[in-house]
Amino acid sequence: MKLFHNIFRLAAGDFLAKTLYFVTFIYLARVLGVATYGTLEFALSILSYFLLLGDGGLEVWATREVAHGKSVAQLVAQVVPLQLLLASVAYLTLWAILPTLAHSNLQIVVLLLGLTLLSQAVNLRWVFMGREQMAQVSKGLIIAQLLFSVSVFTLIHKPEDVVWVPLLRLVGDLGMVIYFGRLFWKLYGKPSKFTLRGIPGILRSSLTIGAAHWLGLMSYNFDSVLLGFWLGTTAVGWYNVAYRPITAVLAMPVSYFLGLLPVLARTYRENQGVFYEMVLRSLRLMTLVALPVGVGGTLLAPALINFLFGPTYANSVLPLQILAWSATFVILRGTYRQALNAVGRPDLDLRCASLSIATNVGLNFLLIPSYGINGAALATLLSDALWLAALSYYFHHKVAPLQLRSILLQPAAAATIMAGSLLLTQSLFWMVQALIGGVVYLAVLVMLGESETRAFWDNGRTRLFRSYSA
Repeated sequence: MKLFHNIFRLAAGDFLAKTLYFVTFIYLARVLGVATYGTLEFALSILSYFLLLGDGGLEVWATREVAHGKSVAQLVAQVVPLQLLLASVAYLTLWAILPTLAHSNLQIVVLLLGLTLLSQAVNLRWVFMGREQMAQVSKGLIIAQLLFSVSVFTLIHKPEDVVWVPLLRLVGDLGMVIYFGRLFWKLYGKPSKFTLRGIPGILRSSLTIGAAHWLGLMSYNFDSVLLGFWLGTTAVGWYNVAYRPITAVLAMPVSYFLGLLPVLARTYRENQGVFYEMVLRSLRLMTLVALPVGVGGTLLAPALINFLFGPTYANSVLPLQILAWSATFVILRGTYRQALNAVGRPDLDLRCASLSIATNVGLNFLLIPSYGINGAALATLLSDALWLAALSYYFHHKVAPLQLRSILLQPAAAATIMAGSLLLTQSLFWMVQALIGGVVYLAVLVMLGESETRAFWDNGRTRLFRSYSA
């Protein structure tokens, strides 16, 4: 289906950017040491909440409105000043919480990171997302990450350099702002005069989306914040190193879901039959991606952590093994979340998110005192499983009948055989193991006749035959 090609173009570009980001943080984890690296990760976890407060769900809302055909110039005139207002409130609130942060070094890092609130407010990426100009979006993401990564490798060499990391991140963000600003000016001309008219109506729509994203963030890093306050920055360093491979693996699916929203929103408006077909196919594709993440993360975690971060991060292995299955559930639920937003039912996603986060918070308070970072990872896993189950239920009963378990059968069988291949090849280098496991997984899917894999296999053979015939 050609509609998916543009989405994967965005996902591929963002995957490259996130890969650079992942490599950069491997470098930072090694040169800063566990405790100082933990300080940086703790600050980033805190900042994430304020970035969502400064956004207020406006980026996703505006992306959807552009996809629905609303005037770009008018939306920019309304959204940018509103985001600047929310960013200012968020930064002032960030100042207010500084006394709760015990270490002066942590306070400086948090305040400097907070400057990215302003760059986020004037970033026009959402215009090009809504217009499905994914190649341009990919370029902007790559430019930002290149600026950040090159600056870090050039300037950060010891733990004391940690205060420069927020400023280098700001440099990367400003590079993206300038790129999208110039592109907007070239394609759409000067924006309309900024106005704050219509704020109540916009916020009523956007804040529902923003609240769901806020709760999604709590599922992702509430445990890191709690660990920082209870167990200190060293525990945060170990825990977030476990999260880094998960974040890297999720980079392409998350980008895919960002690109999926405007396509689903437009398709739902034009042809609901095609919309439901797209949702079903997206679920099949994401299932194929999700299950190997859980299996591979579980069996390759010890070698992966030692290879990337070194023996000082050995305590990160078990959390990574648990979080790999959490990532599986995150990938599986993404299609449901974007489909509900596309049909104008973000309230259902918010309901599921609220149930999941209430469970997550309760389990973190229950498990962290006894089990530390392993308890935090288990709380995330259980709450993400609950979120997926609730989304599947609501979509099936409120939007369209769609059973996830029937889609899971063939990938689950292939993933089980993949696990066996990984266990049999434990003596090999982990990258070789992963390659063998991936080949086994795909081969089993083809033999089982899984529709997406079979179509890809048949298309590949057809193209190869045509090339030889020519």
